[in-house]
Amino acid sequence: MSPSRWSLPARVRRNVGFKVAGTVVEKGLRALVVFTAARMLGPQAWGRYTYAFTLAMLLVQITDLGLGLFLNREIARKGSADGALIGEVLTLKAALAGVYAATIAMLALWHIRGDSADMTVVFAILICGGVALLSSAIESIVHVFRGVQDLSLEARVHSVHAAFAVVSGGLVLGTALWAWGWVPSATQRDQLVLLYAGSMVVSTLLGSVYAYRILRRLTSVTWRFNPELVTRFRREVLPLGIAIVASMIYYRIDVPMIRNLLPAATADAQTGLYTAAYKLLEHTALFPAILMAAAFPALSETVVQSPRRAAELHQTTLRWLGAGGLAVCAAFALGSQPIVAVLYGDDFADSAPILVALAPCVLLTFVNYLETHMLVALGLVRAQMLISVSLIAVNIGLNWWFIPLWQGAGAAWATAATEVCLFIAVAPLVRRGLRARIAEEDAK
Repeated sequence: MSPSRWSLPARVRRNVGFKVAGTVVEKGLRALVVFTAARMLGPQAWGRYTYAFTLAMLLVQITDLGLGLFLNREIARKGSADGALIGEVLTLKAALAGVYAATIAMLALWHIRGDSADMTVVFAILICGGVALLSSAIESIVHVFRGVQDLSLEARVHSVHAAFAVVSGGLVLGTALWAWGWVPSATQRDQLVLLYAGSMVVSTLLGSVYAYRILRRLTSVTWRFNPELVTRFRREVLPLGIAIVASMIYYRIDVPMIRNLLPAATADAQTGLYTAAYKLLEHTALFPAILMAAAFPALSETVVQSPRRAAELHQTTLRWLGAGGLAVCAAFALGSQPIVAVLYGDDFADSAPILVALAPCVLLTFVNYLETHMLVALGLVRAQMLISVSLIAVNIGLNWWFIPLWQGAGAAWATAATEVCLFIAVAPLVRRGLRARIAEEDAK
């Protein structure tokens, strides 16, 4: 194994270290709460909660539309935290938050229809909407820390936020456990859905306040509306934002489709079983998220200054992601039953076959995480937008076909097929883009 083919730049390695430490602490703490909540709620109530949470997180992209990644890229290229730019982006994000709040309210009202309205889901959507909005604010601030390539700040913010979540969620779950035991009644579980969602609002609010305080120590933020930024947003950012929203749709649309395509008697339970397995897939995304949070600013910088070095860094990152994806894929395929039994308990045993079906998605997701980020670094956001929008139709069509046949496993196969299509579309664009940049550099 040649060290030059696998070694990352020192700054990237340092930021990877900070990202690993912060992420392990954050996700480890959150996992304690999430798996305990799932065990207490059971598949049906857990399905209700994750359905509401998924809808909220899907729609919250309205408040970002690529602004966070744009901010990351611009700060990385400037080499410092521009307080004026940060304030302008946050002001625009606040305006978009009003659109999101109205959308969430209308979605909740849509669920109040007929004589069989599920008010637990209605209130859960409203509460989770608050969680998603505050989480999006934290991520925007974190993009500043990534742009200045100081991931120690991101690690601090996410670790403190996770600690708040453990305390608030732990208090709710501990009180419910003391009052109702490990197996609450159906009514008690519905109440616990709302109490647990409320605890997440509290922890995320505290986390956002802490993140903003750290940001203010880094730079003086000037909140103002800048019409020129709106023009740049429409020209440079909106295509990226549409691509991000589109990718979120085909990543998350499977959850609402499972709940709405399957019979009402089994829809909530099947949603819970699927999201339990998918939650593990989301946790594995930590590896590419960690690596890309550290590598993306360096890729954005070297694509402009040294395209040949960018190509080398791209290849090195691809090797690491490919190796990690294969390892996790094998673990899920071979150890699904013990993994589900240990983390979720016997009530979620039917999540194991779904986890096996999701296993190939790990490798595909790892590689595509890099390739889609490379499109942004290369400035090919319009191509990414067109690809992502096209994949919505592919994913929805496959889910519509597969879910009634194979329930959660069908949604998993639809996800894998969509990831294959994404790789086929994106990888050649990245290769051609890098070769063109290198040729331009050589011609100078």
